[in-house]
Amino acid sequence: MQSLTGLVVLLSLLQSCASAQPFIVMSDLPNPSHAQSLKTANVAANPDRSQRIEFKLSDYQWQNRILLVFAPSTDSSQYRQQMQVWQADEAGTGNRDLKLVQILGTGESQVDGRSLNSASVEKLRQQFGITSEEFAVILVGKDGTEKQRSQAPLDLAALFRTIDAMPMRQQEMRSRQ
Repeated sequence: MQSLTGLVVLLSLLQSCASAQPFIVMSDLPNPSHAQSLKTANVAANPDRSQRIEFKLSDYQWQNRILLVFAPSTDSSQYRQQMQVWQADEAGTGNRDLKLVQILGTGESQVDGRSLNSASVEKLRQQFGITSEEFAVILVGKDGTEKQRSQAPLDLAALFRTIDAMPMRQQEMRSRQ
């Protein structure tokens, strides 16, 4: 009976990973401690997607270059243009250890598909002097300092030229040969 209960719990966990709904009702389990284990596992397998994370540039220092895209909203024509440019060469952005951070006046500000909390968004706006109504693109180097700023969408070729001219990038290219 215990192995059957274990199998039910395992199947429930697998199902909950595939959907937001639990596979079984907690009261259907014969042992209340198994119900608590399943509830805990379900929360871990399905984190609240609305949870917002804290973003700090220092967490990425020496690991990634950061492209900060500030825009009033996803409806901004400049924002849409910059996102199309970004998606045009994911291999090139990945090769240069470049991470995209979207900071929006209205809507979900994000990094890696995760929503940023409002304190992080406000801190970035203050740090770089960008209001919620402005569009701006800022390149932050691996050393954590601003390398390039534009009030218009950046062409990837120009962005890559800037990055490729950096001493740290030159060293990366030599070491990859």
